[in-house]
Amino acid sequence: MREVTLFWKRTRLANLDIGGIVDIFTQLEFISYVKRVPKDIRIILKANFCEGRSPQDIEDLHFLELLEVILEPKDNSDSYIILVKLNHSVSNLNARTNGTSAVPGCRLDGEGLTYIIQGPPLKLRLVSTLARLISQPDRISARSLDFNSTLDRSVLNTKQLKLAKFAYDRGYFDTPKRTRISDLAIEIGLARATISEHLARIESILMDDMFSSFDELYTDPKVVKNLIETVVLESETEELDITDNMIHILNNIKKSIKTQLSNLSEDLYEGITGEEMIELAVKEHQENISYIDDVIEEKLKSSSK
Repeated sequence: MREVTLFWKRTRLANLDIGGIVDIFTQLEFISYVKRVPKDIRIILKANFCEGRSPQDIEDLHFLELLEVILEPKDNSDSYIILVKLNHSVSNLNARTNGTSAVPGCRLDGEGLTYIIQGPPLKLRLVSTLARLISQPDRISARSLDFNSTLDRSVLNTKQLKLAKFAYDRGYFDTPKRTRISDLAIEIGLARATISEHLARIESILMDDMFSSFDELYTDPKVVKNLIETVVLESETEELDITDNMIHILNNIKKSIKTQLSNLSEDLYEGITGEEMIELAVKEHQENISYIDDVIEEKLKSSSK
């Protein structure tokens, strides 16, 4: 299991399709799911409103529908507890994967919006890729999860953590080092090569946990095509007219594709090797751009009738 955290600054949020939240809420906190299927995601939120705003202003947001005010604040220092229906391409895809989910810690505050999701790596990558293509988060980070571990939020097992702490306390990670591997080996009673191997493994795990799932620069065009089709599918609903929002999302995806095309080279993207592979990737990405243009043209024609 992995956990991916995406973060957008408040200044960036204002330019996104969900930007209206910064004008209505000072703080939002995800409490729990009540129902979770695509296009019918019901969640409980803890909410604090901007001055002059109230739960009724939620109707101005295309992706949120107020279902119930569960608890009203007793004074200005308290928060509302509200039940809302959430309908957005990223959250709907998250529900559709049937394996990833948002977790407590998702919140809007003075810094910005934090969206935390957990699940299998491949499914998480799909959701985080759509989020990146749509809205370019300011930060994306990831870590491994071990629900069988007795050590909360640690990517190291018990023995690795003890060894890392032992080496740290004796100054092995200081600059310059205050102790050598041979000294550690003598204290612990293990071979120098064994200690060296364990410490190298620990450093590798920590680096992988910090950086391995920072979002990739390159996205496979077939994955992009699938995500575009998902966005279009999510917009086809009789209950909500979100044509303008869908066009905004598709234009952001197109912008991301063009950025990839401008940087596409054998040196930059792992897995893209040889001129023929690069040419194929460019062709498929250009087809995705044409597909987006066709969808937008069709939507604009339909909305003008």
